[in-house]
Amino acid sequence: MQELVQELSPLIEQYGYIVLALAIAIEGLGVPAPGQSLLIVASYLAASGALSLPSVLLVAGAASWFGNTAGYVLGSMLARFVERRGWTKPASLIKVHAFIDKYGVIGLILSRFLEGMKQIICLGCGLAQMPWPLFLIGNTLAVGIWLLVFGYGPAYFYEEIGQAGLFFQRHQYALWSLAVIAGLALLLKLIRKRRPKS
Repeated sequence: MQELVQELSPLIEQYGYIVLALAIAIEGLGVPAPGQSLLIVASYLAASGALSLPSVLLVAGAASWFGNTAGYVLGSMLARFVERRGWTKPASLIKVHAFIDKYGVIGLILSRFLEGMKQIICLGCGLAQMPWPLFLIGNTLAVGIWLLVFGYGPAYFYEEIGQAGLFFQRHQYALWSLAVIAGLALLLKLIRKRRPKS
């Protein structure tokens, strides 16, 4: 966490809420950007008194909501054009439609926590012609939950994060060893399950 703060806090200190808003908004258009990382750092800085937490949440929430909506509108506008030009394979479009039809609002919410997916889901919703009211509901819920976890969470657990970081630094070799042992145990269990029963 300290490394993330040291790396990204100069950006926020220099450009303020503008860089936070831009990074989050362009993610909704399908462009990879450090929006979520900047939100975590901004929340952490707000907890230390360097920024206002309500302002961080308001800016991040508005940028995410409008960025996602712009991505949906762009996807809707491109849908027919892309199909006519043949820029995507019909099978790919069928997969996008099937995913949006099957998961809808749940897909929008879960995608906020999956890197790569969160950048393209709104374009996909537009391409799949997801009903506008359904997208608005899903987008609002997704942004709200995402803000609670990555905007409010780091500020709320500010002291605990610092303590956890210190604990990890002091015991990192033991923790990594436990993680490797647990991983190997899980792998062996999976291999045993896959062996054909004689």
